[in-house]
Amino acid sequence: MKLIEGKPRAYEDKVMDPSTLPPQAMDDDAPPDASTLGLRSYAIEGRYGFSQSDNTGYGQRSANEWGMRAEYRLETLNYGEFTVQADARARNGDNYLNFGPLGQASQRSSGRITLRNLGFPITPHTFADTTVGDMYSEVTDALRRHYRLTLGSSTVRGIGTRVFDRNFDLSAGLGERGDLTGSPFSGYERTSGTLAWLGYSHRFNDKLFAGLQINQASGIDDQRSLPYWYNRAENATSVAAALGYGYGLFADGDQRARLTLVQSHTPATMAGRNSNAHGFFLEAGANLAGYRHEAGVYNTQPNLRFGDNLLASDNRGVYWRVDRSTSRLSWGSGLDYEQYNPSRAPGRYSSRQTGVHGNAQYRIDRHSSLGISANLTQLRYQAATQAGGNDAGMRTVYASSFYQTRFNDWAPTRFRATLRRNQALVVNDVAATGEQIEWEQDWITGKYETMRPEFTTTLGWARDRSSTDTQTYPTAGVVLRHWFNADWNIGGNLNYTSRSGNLATSRGVSGSVNTEAQLGNGWRAGASLLLNQATIHTTTVGGLPTAQVSRSNDKSFYVYLRWDGSSGTALHSAGLRNPDSAGGGSISGTVFFDENRDGEQQASENGVPNVEVFLDGRYRVTTDSAGRFEFPMVATGGHRLTLKLESVPLPWGAALDQGLGVEVPLRGQATTRIPVVRVGGE
Repeated sequence: MKLIEGKPRAYEDKVMDPSTLPPQAMDDDAPPDASTLGLRSYAIEGRYGFSQSDNTGYGQRSANEWGMRAEYRLETLNYGEFTVQADARARNGDNYLNFGPLGQASQRSSGRITLRNLGFPITPHTFADTTVGDMYSEVTDALRRHYRLTLGSSTVRGIGTRVFDRNFDLSAGLGERGDLTGSPFSGYERTSGTLAWLGYSHRFNDKLFAGLQINQASGIDDQRSLPYWYNRAENATSVAAALGYGYGLFADGDQRARLTLVQSHTPATMAGRNSNAHGFFLEAGANLAGYRHEAGVYNTQPNLRFGDNLLASDNRGVYWRVDRSTSRLSWGSGLDYEQYNPSRAPGRYSSRQTGVHGNAQYRIDRHSSLGISANLTQLRYQAATQAGGNDAGMRTVYASSFYQTRFNDWAPTRFRATLRRNQALVVNDVAATGEQIEWEQDWITGKYETMRPEFTTTLGWARDRSSTDTQTYPTAGVVLRHWFNADWNIGGNLNYTSRSGNLATSRGVSGSVNTEAQLGNGWRAGASLLLNQATIHTTTVGGLPTAQVSRSNDKSFYVYLRWDGSSGTALHSAGLRNPDSAGGGSISGTVFFDENRDGEQQASENGVPNVEVFLDGRYRVTTDSAGRFEFPMVATGGHRLTLKLESVPLPWGAALDQGLGVEVPLRGQATTRIPVVRVGGE
């Protein structure tokens, strides 16, 4: 007691009255005002575009398009994140279904609106994502894309929800069928019928999982979704089920297998008969002493559907592939065998296709590496309508090699050689046959955390033997990005080849040039010029949904003005945050067709439009017509970008199974390119 009594009295401020101080000054731990919690961000963007085309079959045509987009985002502490996006577009001038790079559209004006609630916590460990408006149908986790199967997704105007935790995934939705068409911002155009889906996946433990999904398409009457021999199909019911074991093949001894069954029923008016079809897909893999093996077998009947989508069916086949990576050598190879219309039913061609493919890369030292990629395909087909008809065949060869090094610690230099034999690069011209050699040089050295400049040139020589007369001509390309200052940059890629050549998907000068400037106070403006780029669209050929590439002489130009604003206090930025990081930056990039599998985008390799890019498996954006995408506000630190495989057009797939790692700097922008490659190297 004497010690306590002898303790000096606490210091008292005799000058300032504590009652006059603001509450925060009295208590640093006081909670912030609830009205400021949660970031509110908004954006308005307007675009104007002009396009000119002479590929429509109606002579030269031109059109103007205007578009407007409005976005609003709200973070909440207990109700997840709310986003709303509204788009509108209008066209003036020539109107044609497949007109130019401004986008396919049959209506002169259209719009879309989408409302999302992401990460709504049902319990502390169970969350829900809900979308209302114009959206894509979902596929439950256990039925995600296989090596030889993609169930796909469809555009609907309706409602969809996904409830999930670490052990299960439940998805359901309903909507009117339609397409997102046109540009500069796609609008919703209704087609016919409705689509409903219900899917469930369950993970029983770290290895075993199962899934089931039912899709019901009703009132379908458009030939885009029907096989050519049907006049009309009112309804289509589809069921897909999967049972699997294991996930990735990362460590020695890892194994995985999955059996997927698909059944569809399509009442048809033709001859009063019903169409029932089924198929199975069995795939397995193992990592044995560092060698990763994957193999599968599949068999499907004609007219196999999933919802309103025709699957790649009426075929059977087997495949095997193996790859291995060490500190210096990475290689892979595989075999494929497939029969189309194996029963030789009348009215359709029957074919047998055998493919052998391989690729390898060897790192000589920290500056030098070399690689090769090759594919040989033998196709034999017979007209099934001819009894005992003569077999015909076609052989396709593609090979590409490169050598990369640095001279005197200068920027990387690459030498590349490509050989093509009877390769169908585009659908609107002859197959490509010839050889090409190229020298590609990077001219920028140094490391840049932000404002990373690029300047890469390509010079080459081609010998084109696609037609009866052999042509030889030079080729050239440039990829560039330059920052005039922190607020203004210009970039693009241009490629030059012969206007009569057939060894590239474009002719003459093609590519794009774009620029963007920050104007201050949340405003930014930009412009883009696109020249003669190949156009990509998905169509149904013999019941098979296929990505088709066409040469074009289309030219377009667009400008945009955007304003971004925000208020409130951010609970978090997009993406998973490292506990040791603070603040945020942004990510921009391009998804591109990596035809030679070297992981670098050449000037002749086009971007992939309309692909969904995921940030940390949670946030998503869609690439534009040039394959570009952007996440404008991302937490600093490491993140992973992945692609929604259902949105990648066949026969292309992701080059990196586990996605691409990106490091986001504080108040800076990380730039990246994500390659997609032909599945199986075909």
